[in-house]
Amino acid sequence: MLSYSQSTFSEQAGRRLERLCEEIRALPEDSPEITHHVADADCLVVETGIPVDQAIINAAPRLKYIGVFGTGYGRVDVQYSASHGITVCNTPGYSTEGVAEFVFGVILEHIREIERAKPRARGGHYSGFGYRGSEIKDKKFGVIGLGRIGRRIAEIAGAGFGADVSYWSRNRKPDAEKTGIRYADIGAVLGSSDFLSINLTHVPATEKFINVDRINLIKPGAVVVHLAPIEVIDLDGLEQRLKLADMTFILDHSDELSPDQAKRLARYCNCVMYPPIACVTQEAIQAKLAMFFEDIENYLDGKPPRHAI
Repeated sequence: MLSYSQSTFSEQAGRRLERLCEEIRALPEDSPEITHHVADADCLVVETGIPVDQAIINAAPRLKYIGVFGTGYGRVDVQYSASHGITVCNTPGYSTEGVAEFVFGVILEHIREIERAKPRARGGHYSGFGYRGSEIKDKKFGVIGLGRIGRRIAEIAGAGFGADVSYWSRNRKPDAEKTGIRYADIGAVLGSSDFLSINLTHVPATEKFINVDRINLIKPGAVVVHLAPIEVIDLDGLEQRLKLADMTFILDHSDELSPDQAKRLARYCNCVMYPPIACVTQEAIQAKLAMFFEDIENYLDGKPPRHAI
């Protein structure tokens, strides 16, 4: 069994993994030895965002199982894996609450100038003069992608903050619409929303789905929170819109950017980048590990994994 990285495993989880394997080899993503070591691997464990393409699969004739330690599997060639009888599993839904709460954390930090206020108070400046906050209540809140996370964000925005919530998703969600979440064409959601949350998974159909034309539809003055994989958005188109300084773009998948891409986006004060911490909560980590090990253990016991893709 080969894992690119065990950095996200606790010591206890690492011991549990060792009990399931005859041998573990942990390699970084850019290791030149990957194809050599997968040659005799039965199982491949990868973190979210690590590519598993046809070249790696062809180099691993014994491979039977790929476990993605996370939700996103867009960089794993699932169809090619299936054609070779390889089971692919991920850990969907483990961080729904954490990511949804993070969306509102970063929105509130931005619209209430919390980042500016904290160091001022620490420095002895206690006046509120000069601050210009705004509220979420009664604003138009758009959600692109109404999966687990998107739906939870929509619920919090509407029921929690009193926003006017609309959504676009590839498939309409009638049960969600019964709660007051309105469906609208993607152009209408982009063009009308004061706050916008993009929550698309990365699959071939969503590669640069938020293209330059759709980026240009975004309402001037909008606050956009993009916690989806970077591949979902056209970065060149995003940069052109950022130059206009008429919207704020917040992302947390900064680790997926190349050094050049990160440097380019960091030039714009209306682009706020975070490390990938939206999904990092104690509760989410425990849920992720439970799902991850349940699938591996079921597979080894000859039972169908619950989270096979």
